[in-house]
Amino acid sequence: MVAFLKACVAHGIEHLAAESHGRLSSKLSGFNDLLIQDNTIIRLHEKLAKKWPAVRARKAAAGVKMSLLISAVANGPKTVALYGERVSDMHTLKIGPWIRDRILLIDLGFFKHNVFAKIDKYGGYFVSRHKKNSNPVIMSAQIVRGRSINIIGKHLNEILPMIKRGVLDAEVEVNYKKRKYAGKQKHETRRFRLVAVKNKEEN
Repeated sequence: MVAFLKACVAHGIEHLAAESHGRLSSKLSGFNDLLIQDNTIIRLHEKLAKKWPAVRARKAAAGVKMSLLISAVANGPKTVALYGERVSDMHTLKIGPWIRDRILLIDLGFFKHNVFAKIDKYGGYFVSRHKKNSNPVIMSAQIVRGRSINIIGKHLNEILPMIKRGVLDAEVEVNYKKRKYAGKQKHETRRFRLVAVKNKEEN
């Protein structure tokens, strides 16, 4: 019965995507789809705690993490997967050739330079908020609605306090570690676009 229901859900999702007549706006016409990846925790009966243990629970508790990839064009899910609650968000996102010519919206739970590099490698695009502990180097930039200052070659955390108002639109370079192969780990660099908008209330 479980296998049958899984097959039904998979068939339904494929059918929805195939029959969709959704279209992206003209500003996004160069892309095939706009996708959103997100996870949520579902609480289960405590008797399932041994099979699906919860995280940071004071007493026996159970839960699963449901991972969804939503398509704006299909107006529904493209993939649905269940994981143990203790599985990190990062391990629920499987980047592959399917990302080509698509934009992926992700939150900070998926923020990792290796992930961004893999999306770029497969010809895809992404939009994510920026983590404070990431400190890329500004390679080229323009400051909109603000006094122009020399920021090329400087780290982001160094120049942000110098920008008093306006919008920063920059190409930045990040350095990250690749996965270990044969006991060795290489460093790679990659360039991405970064946009910062001044929040006057929080400075």
